[in-house]
Amino acid sequence: MSQTAASINQEAGWQASLDLAYANKNGKTCLVKKQHKGPLMVQKPFYPEAEHCCHTYLIHPPGGIAGGDQLQINSHLQDATHALITTPAATKFYRSIGPQAQQQQTLHVEDNAILEWLPQETVYFCAANVLNKTIIHMKESSSLMAWEIQCLGLTAQQQHFEYGQCLQRLEVWQDGRPLMLEMNRFIGGDDFLHSACGMHNHKTLATFIIKDPHQYLDGAMLDSFKPTQDVMVTACTYVNGLYIIRALGKYAEDIKNYFIQIWQHVRPIMLNLDPCSPRIWMT
Repeated sequence: MSQTAASINQEAGWQASLDLAYANKNGKTCLVKKQHKGPLMVQKPFYPEAEHCCHTYLIHPPGGIAGGDQLQINSHLQDATHALITTPAATKFYRSIGPQAQQQQTLHVEDNAILEWLPQETVYFCAANVLNKTIIHMKESSSLMAWEIQCLGLTAQQQHFEYGQCLQRLEVWQDGRPLMLEMNRFIGGDDFLHSACGMHNHKTLATFIIKDPHQYLDGAMLDSFKPTQDVMVTACTYVNGLYIIRALGKYAEDIKNYFIQIWQHVRPIMLNLDPCSPRIWMT
């Protein structure tokens, strides 16, 4: 391949999309649409806890996401459906020599539908250039448990986020009204990554959002739920009908385990369902 052709190909990157739709068929949540383009797809849905809840595994490009890649993920839960969506491994954004990598995840949760959005962590390698957006649209009767775990660099390999840029947006809407609009901008090597009013030298930040339309949960209970080890900083707030749990830590695994403990505690109270961890988490 010529140098010019290689440059054009790199700027183009992957153009990938995945469209999912779930429907309630006689009490069973069925994945009725799974249209994909490029290296984005889902495995066959699983039903480890009877047919009311469909476990779905999103498969990202096996080589990670590089500069110029554009990924679109759309998921639509129709009335009275229940989906648990996760990923088998971390989503990785690699370094870029210029072009921006973009990912947008748009999730629609209709009346009396339940979404458990529980992906593995997202890792931004040093010198990555990323725009990463997650947008959730719900109804008043929708139930939601969703987390996002972001890692700046590779802590275990001592590879810090010294260069690059990451723009991360997280939006939650209900009936066209914004409940949460958040944007984070991380610049490699910036003082914000080290200052006490910023990341304070933590490499991982995470947000866990819970919407309980039936108000079964107790905010004081969530606020008192502390990690078993003093390896992170956590806080819980209640804003616009959302419980928002935040965590800062060194390792994604610690925060993920903390969020899983909360999820295991909340699920029986909020959904009247025993915790049923995706099998892929065990591998």
